[in-house]
Amino acid sequence: MDISKLSGGSYEAWPDVKLLAFERSCLTNDLTTALTAFEVAIGTGQRIGDCAKMAWDDFDGEFMNVIQDKTKAKLRVYCPERLQQYLGSLPRKGRHIFPKNLTQPIGKRQIQKSVEDVRGAIGIMGGKDRLVPHGWRDTAAKLLAEAGCSDSEIQAVTGHKTLTMVQKYRTQADQETSSKRAQQRREQNKTVR
Repeated sequence: MDISKLSGGSYEAWPDVKLLAFERSCLTNDLTTALTAFEVAIGTGQRIGDCAKMAWDDFDGEFMNVIQDKTKAKLRVYCPERLQQYLGSLPRKGRHIFPKNLTQPIGKRQIQKSVEDVRGAIGIMGGKDRLVPHGWRDTAAKLLAEAGCSDSEIQAVTGHKTLTMVQKYRTQADQETSSKRAQQRREQNKTVR
């Protein structure tokens, strides 16, 4: 009672420039855990905690079986070609995609720490430029919306229980597309500034 809620930061899709900076930093510094979290989270549209539990047996080369911890939803998510190729390039050092040893995954917190280190290195840990890993889930949903996927198709990937969240991404994608189309018409007209 009378305790204010902690602010966890905004959950928003990452801009392309920050996605590229994160990827580049991981590749330059050989940060496999952070890069794998990035690829799996965006590729499947899942939360970091759900990605942490993924085992190689969950991936059949095309689909990833997911049990969402928050909702208990069981999903079978098709992995885009980029993720299929990335996972195919990873050495299998245990039962899990994020192996602690042969039979256990590393913890969610260890993955988060590896991601925090990269976020710090590229300047998005705090302030107005702060972006959080949950934003990768939003990035996946936004990319799907921008590709013209229906709300139910986006929901089939992300597992969102309500259409309210899915419609958020649709609105963002529609707004950006409409803005671009309008400004391009403006440039074609060139009668006014």
